Amino acid sequence: MVALVAKYGTSYLSAAVVLAGVLQMTAGALGWGKFIKLVPHPVMLGFVNGLAIVIFMAQLSHFRDPLTGLWLGGPQGATMLGLTALSMALVKLLPRLTTAVPSSLLTVGIVTAVAKVFSLPAKTLTDIAGAETFRGGLAILPKLAIPAVPWASAPLQTLGILLPYAATMASVGLVESLLTLQLVDGLVDDGKRGDTAKECVGQGLGNFFSGLLGGMGGCAMIGQTQVNVQAGATSRLAGISMSAFLAAGIVCAAPLLGQVPIAALVGIMFIVCESTFEWSSFRLMRRIPRADAAVIVAVSLVTVVKDLAVAVVAGTVLSALVFAWNQSTSITASVSTAQRGAETGWKTYMLRGPLFFGSAQAFNDIFEVADDPEDIVIDFAGSRAMDHSALEAINGLAERYGEAGKRVHLRHLSSDCAELLERLNGRRRPYEIIERQPSEDPVYEVAEGGALYTDVPVPSVKDLLLGDAGPPREPEDDEEDP
Repeated sequence: MVALVAKYGTSYLSAAVVLAGVLQMTAGALGWGKFIKLVPHPVMLGFVNGLAIVIFMAQLSHFRDPLTGLWLGGPQGATMLGLTALSMALVKLLPRLTTAVPSSLLTVGIVTAVAKVFSLPAKTLTDIAGAETFRGGLAILPKLAIPAVPWASAPLQTLGILLPYAATMASVGLVESLLTLQLVDGLVDDGKRGDTAKECVGQGLGNFFSGLLGGMGGCAMIGQTQVNVQAGATSRLAGISMSAFLAAGIVCAAPLLGQVPIAALVGIMFIVCESTFEWSSFRLMRRIPRADAAVIVAVSLVTVVKDLAVAVVAGTVLSALVFAWNQSTSITASVSTAQRGAETGWKTYMLRGPLFFGSAQAFNDIFEVADDPEDIVIDFAGSRAMDHSALEAINGLAERYGEAGKRVHLRHLSSDCAELLERLNGRRRPYEIIERQPSEDPVYEVAEGGALYTDVPVPSVKDLLLGDAGPPREPEDDEEDP
């Protein structure tokens, strides 16, 4: 935001916020909020810890002189430390006396009274934000207007300037809000789950009108949310009330709010940091896989050094790569040779583990094409063909056996895998024999939820019980399908 305002002015910031709101509402309408479920728990821990550190570091600036940057000393420094400590103590102790009024609100009132009664040299909100911010009255209310940017005269150029900033604001806002939504779902044990689509649309509407009113936009704040939940909030009414009381306070009681010592709020935020930080993650470090521990640390560091959105994306990608690597090395096979019946001398490979793009090479390394007998069986009862790479790996292996004059019998594939293999082959191969067993074959979809294989029929349990498992095929030799 600073870079945008510095280069183009505040009107472009308002326009970017409007556009960010539109992008967020679009994300909600398309249901993209559901992808927050892909964020692993170690990333969530890193997000919470990193954000707690960011909030903590932000408070430290109030202990420095704004002109020199040096730590406050003398009466001002002592007052800041004393009132902050008092504020922290009150937030912890007051709930033991009463819960009728939120402890944070009582703390602000008590610390403000102490500073006034003893005439302490405490920095106030007016000192930080300026007297103009806290002059109050209806005159300070913003006017609804379209941001003054060249929408009509240079629409493409304007959009080219705004879109990168708007997309960044929209993504950062949605990531933080949706992760905070997950956090609240864990804190409030009411049996309900937040609606990610509504969260996206609601935040988008808020930012849209914030931009039209000249605001800088925003998103859910984990610190403020923690304060809200700790005070006993259980519904959306809490957030609406906060907004209403804040607006009323700025209009009707701004000069009074301006007298609140900044130390009162800093102390509250220190307690928020303490309760937000997942201290249990230190105990987990020795009990969880090293890769997960590394993800927690990495996300925390990137959150502090860069920003939340980059940290979450980096952590999710890192977790996905670790998962894919671990799964790629987990495919194995037990080998046996039939000693009786029509299959005497046949070699059977009983697969274990998923077959997908990451494990395709390990899958190929299992088989001994040159030394195997004329008939081999690949049994997928303990495996799953997960994607197109898996199907190609199966086809490629069958071709190797076919070139050696041998036959591959594929067993316990799901019906859609069998159908897709036959569709990919174009015609039936004499060396790749798919043996359907409707009563035993598993039922699952290749690349479930994707668009590639949605037209392949997957039988229901009822179909399997009735023996109707997919499209009919021509019997091979004297074989009859059950």
